Amino acid sequence: MESIKKARSRMLQMPGLLKECRTQARSYTECVLSRQEVKANDCVLIRCVFILYGAIQDCIAEVPFTDVDYRVFTDSARHVLEGKSPYMRHTYRYSPLVALILLPNVILHPVLGKILFSVFDIFIGFIIYKILMIDRLDKNTAAFYSCFWLYNPLSIVISTRGNADSLSALLVLWTLLEYKSKRYVQVGVIHGLAIHLRIYPIVFSLPLYICIGHSSNNKLFQLFYPNKKRLSLIISCVMTLLLLTTLFYLKYGKLFIDESIMFHIRRSDIRHNYSVYFYIQYLGSGSSPTQSLKFFMLLPQIVLFLAFSLAYRNPRHLPFCEFCLAFVLVSYNSVLTCQYFVWYLCLLPLCLPHLSFTFLEALFVSLVWFVSQIVWLLPAYLLEFKSVNTFTWIWVQGLVFFGANIFVLSRLVKNYNRTTRSISQKS
Repeated sequence: MESIKKARSRMLQMPGLLKECRTQARSYTECVLSRQEVKANDCVLIRCVFILYGAIQDCIAEVPFTDVDYRVFTDSARHVLEGKSPYMRHTYRYSPLVALILLPNVILHPVLGKILFSVFDIFIGFIIYKILMIDRLDKNTAAFYSCFWLYNPLSIVISTRGNADSLSALLVLWTLLEYKSKRYVQVGVIHGLAIHLRIYPIVFSLPLYICIGHSSNNKLFQLFYPNKKRLSLIISCVMTLLLLTTLFYLKYGKLFIDESIMFHIRRSDIRHNYSVYFYIQYLGSGSSPTQSLKFFMLLPQIVLFLAFSLAYRNPRHLPFCEFCLAFVLVSYNSVLTCQYFVWYLCLLPLCLPHLSFTFLEALFVSLVWFVSQIVWLLPAYLLEFKSVNTFTWIWVQGLVFFGANIFVLSRLVKNYNRTTRSISQKS
């Protein structure tokens, strides 16, 4: 009987103990999350390990870790250091700024470019944190969502392989930070710089323009009326583009225009890639694509760009709008490789607070996206390294991946709309 009384007494004390433990556990979690310097050190350490591993894999493995373009950047930087044109390096299709940034590769050590791209990668996480703080999330929640980028394996691998897309992503996020801070001249300058480095951020121009000076008046005239704020954005953006383009045109001539701008506008790639248009381009590699084919390839993108820009014209929806535009651009692009995923993944942490997936829903959507890529890799490997004719197989898997992307985007849009509508009704 005595033991039963003791057991009953312990049971009566249990709710109080659980409450106390819960409070202590929460305090501990907040303490860990508030240790920003620990997370920063972890991020640096992880990227250093990947850079070291990449050097080893390059020496011993059949498939090199370092991106092919990284060697192109380094060679172009060497030409610039010698007072020559970076476009003397075959396949260099970027702004001369990239070659200038990579000068330490030639002057000091070839690994410094990877370190620099990794630093850009970490700065992206910091900017995500700052934007979420401006959106009135608490410090711990903002830090939590920024970790979705800082510890994203794809972003880590792409930057440590020596890919320059982390710089473009940094400028896109920086543009949003300046927009949130209502510094519209800076928005235009950074947006212009981003477009100069990589053309793709130009698709964000329309939503940026519409959101600046947004009015509850939904008339078409009000949506596009060039008020003072919008004019400051346009003028600063255009002036930045004109200044950089003129400067490098005077320095490197028509070759700069052809390689860094026109190449990307008319680009088609018959090498295997994720694009749903890959096989069409491969079969028609002996002739230029017709104007009607180009039109029908671009039409779905144009329609979706306009639809998303108008549907999410409210300033609070701008990050999600840009995410959708980048997702559409990548999914429908005539050339698609894994590094392009960075274009929209850098915006995803800004959208996550406004999504309300259950764990199983999030897991399922993620698996659909990942598995559709993995099944593509086998035929791609057989073609690239074993010379097995798997073109048809690659095309079929590309269709599967395209379908998976459409499914994922539709689920994200539906969930975002439901969540934001619910929040609006509560407020």
